[in-house]
Amino acid sequence: MYSLQYLLLLIIVATSSSRSINLPTKTNVSNALYQYLSTSTNDSSRKLQTFDALNEIFAEISLDLPDATVDRSGLEITITELVCRDLNVGDIQIDHEIQSPTSQKVGVDVIGIKIMCNFRYAYRWTIFSGEGAGNAVLDPTSNASIDMEFKSKDYTMYPPADVDVAECRTDVQIADMNFDGDGVGILSGILNLFEGLLRDTIEGELNTLVCNELSGLGDDALDEFLLAVSTQLDVFLEPEVAGTNPLYFEDSLELHAGSDGLPLYLDFQEMKNGTGLVGSAWEELDKLFTVSNATEGVPFNNIMRDYVLQEDGMLEIDPSILSSANSFFNGHDILTETSMSIKSIKIKGLDSFTKMDVLKAIGKHTLWNSVQLDYLDIVVEIESVMKASSKDDAVIVAGNSPPIKELFMVDFKVTDITVDFSIFLGINLDTLGNLQLGSVLDMTFIFPCLLNAIDNLSITELSVKVEDMVPPTLSGFLDPGVDYLISKGAKSLFHMYEAVLIRAMPNFFDSFVREKLNEFLTDFGGADGCPEPDSSLKGIVDFRALLLPVQRSVELLGSGDSPYGSLVRSIYGVVEKLMVASDENGLSQMNSIIKSMTASQSNVQGDLSFPGELFGTKMNVALNGLNAAIELSMKDLAVTNIDTLGAPITLLQPMKGESSVLNNSVSIGVSDAVRTSFTLKVMGKGDEVEVNNELELGISMSNVDMILELLAEIQEEPFLQFPVKDITNMNCWLATVVRPILNNYGVREGE
Repeated sequence: MYSLQYLLLLIIVATSSSRSINLPTKTNVSNALYQYLSTSTNDSSRKLQTFDALNEIFAEISLDLPDATVDRSGLEITITELVCRDLNVGDIQIDHEIQSPTSQKVGVDVIGIKIMCNFRYAYRWTIFSGEGAGNAVLDPTSNASIDMEFKSKDYTMYPPADVDVAECRTDVQIADMNFDGDGVGILSGILNLFEGLLRDTIEGELNTLVCNELSGLGDDALDEFLLAVSTQLDVFLEPEVAGTNPLYFEDSLELHAGSDGLPLYLDFQEMKNGTGLVGSAWEELDKLFTVSNATEGVPFNNIMRDYVLQEDGMLEIDPSILSSANSFFNGHDILTETSMSIKSIKIKGLDSFTKMDVLKAIGKHTLWNSVQLDYLDIVVEIESVMKASSKDDAVIVAGNSPPIKELFMVDFKVTDITVDFSIFLGINLDTLGNLQLGSVLDMTFIFPCLLNAIDNLSITELSVKVEDMVPPTLSGFLDPGVDYLISKGAKSLFHMYEAVLIRAMPNFFDSFVREKLNEFLTDFGGADGCPEPDSSLKGIVDFRALLLPVQRSVELLGSGDSPYGSLVRSIYGVVEKLMVASDENGLSQMNSIIKSMTASQSNVQGDLSFPGELFGTKMNVALNGLNAAIELSMKDLAVTNIDTLGAPITLLQPMKGESSVLNNSVSIGVSDAVRTSFTLKVMGKGDEVEVNNELELGISMSNVDMILELLAEIQEEPFLQFPVKDITNMNCWLATVVRPILNNYGVREGE
């Protein structure tokens, strides 16, 4: 609205001026008018907006205008102390029109300007002179309009580079002028007689002056602005070069061996191609990013909704990660001093993934990813603080009035997004392996602890493409009128720059955004947020508190506290659901996990195979005259049809009133018999006999129910200090078990 205020300022000055008018500079006029005119849009059928709240603010300020002199027909009047108050805006109408692929027009109509001005005057006419006070009121039918043409070589390829004022129309009328003299009284009456003549002359000169100033606007502030924007965009409008080599960081990095002589960083190619539990875990991870059916979509969307997003589907981002500065815009001119700061950023649509092809190990330490989203809706809350200018030549004087603070929302949306990115992830195996279990039992510390194990993290490739951008909307302003102006202005600019922004987006993200993200990751990765295990826990692990939610733990006579965090509890909750789930044949869903794990070991789902010799022993026997050397060995163990578990099953289930006892029950061989087979070799040589036999032994079991109550007293201190690198080492787990007290004969004492 600054330009509108400036237009009114010109009108009031003109009420007491002639060819000798003292005005602010043309640059100030252009800068102010630009801020206003950039809010134009196309909506010729709209209803009149109300500017009540804005007019209330205008009522609290005053405009101090320069002195001016009128000299006509021997009457010379000097106007001083010209102060205007009670500024009121009737309506502003804006239209935006796309005329051709190279031209777009913006029109602005200002209607119904009212203001009251008071001033001091001094006069000289023939032999008479004197001074007095006066006031002037602008006719509320006064209006002004301007049509500007924004030009581009081709709006589908280039931004606008030039603007011309195609037409300017003004109709400024003064409703009333009054002079109350404190000199010779009759001269005040004479001045009133000249009012009509002065009015016509001033109005004609003012209309000419306003259009002359506006006509020069396109060659000054607007052209300068368009040039600045074009210069910024040109860098990203260059033809797309061959994609960045995503392995450049890995290829240029010289890696040394870890403390155990093995590779320093985690090898993702080895993990994905591995067998056993690691390979199975990677396969299960892949399933989170694969569309299971058209109805449910990508399972990862559910994870985002359950663990990342708020109930309204939004993700709120701390604005400080974008900039440490308190404000992103600071402006100070002869009208106002304004600052703008981002208060919040919310993103919606992070659960709209339609396709995910992620965690592809294109290098030992580099992962390539490609995702597609249906849409992203970004809402930015901005606070604007405006106060009267403190410059020496300021024209707005607000006295001790407090700054005007306003919160408004900027909402913009993009659809059909494709993001391709590669990440170099240098996870130090020494640091990761030495990570203690107690540090990550609380899920809130998993990410900070993993960050400590990351020596190098860099985005080596980033490409973002969108099919469409929805015009931004702005809301939350003082009143519907201001809301209309800002929103329509944003849409006008959007139509001018939409195609160019979409075209610039790939280069913009792969250079500017990727560079900024890597700077952020470098700074963020140095934080030490991984806690040490709780050293106060020195008792026995209570499995009720470790595995169950608080309420269920209390039902089993547990203490009801949560000393071990939520990680194991969450994992056990998932396992519990699998243990009770069944397929169409009544078999346990756990069989699917068993199939995957056994296939990676034996290449046959549901079978385990251990070829070769498992153990062997040699002994000499001397019994009743028999002297012989005997050799026993077992080899080629095979277990088949392990994937025949019935539902439900129970594993590691805490029991009521027992902190260290776990109940286990399972039915196996439900659909097919479980068979175990092995080869037993017996060799013996004595004085009178020699034996060399191989026996094929096997056992087949159907519908076998197994029940096991397991007493496992695990010490809290070694459990919490358990290193991650030994997680699969059974001997290390056995070392955490309480050692029983033995008597002199090696027999356990007590219960």
